[in-house]
Amino acid sequence: MRIVLIIITLLFTWVDSHAQADEPVSVEIVKEIQMLKDDIYNNTLLWMAESFRSSKAVIDLKDRELGTIVGNGVVDIKIGWGVYTPARFKLKIDIKDNKYRLTFKNVIMIFDGKEKPIEVANRKSLEPKVTTKFTEIAARLHEYLGKAGSSKNW
Repeated sequence: MRIVLIIITLLFTWVDSHAQADEPVSVEIVKEIQMLKDDIYNNTLLWMAESFRSSKAVIDLKDRELGTIVGNGVVDIKIGWGVYTPARFKLKIDIKDNKYRLTFKNVIMIFDGKEKPIEVANRKSLEPKVTTKFTEIAARLHEYLGKAGSSKNW
């Protein structure tokens, strides 16, 4: 009987871990800031223009009424001793008064010029590294918005 319980437990653990491996990578970060929706929206567009090579190539959608900006980005991920590989992603920023949400998804790893979704790449190793980069990007936006809010009356 004890062996049966152990086998059932292991089976459920195996099924659960494989179900998670099939789910697409999506990282959501919500931040609060004392700023009106329009100010967050305008400053986020400025941040994107300053942070990425070309905001026109980066931004797919910008809708002030919805408070939504959708764009694309690329970050370098360290995969070994001094070895980096690009990771391309989709970024959606939803904006309300006093808060915003960044959602990173559709992560594509680029190895030797070949693209692989992170779900079929070495996900177990890469996902924490990509998540760390996304957290850093969110922190840079938050810092930018904080400075923009404090320097409003220059």
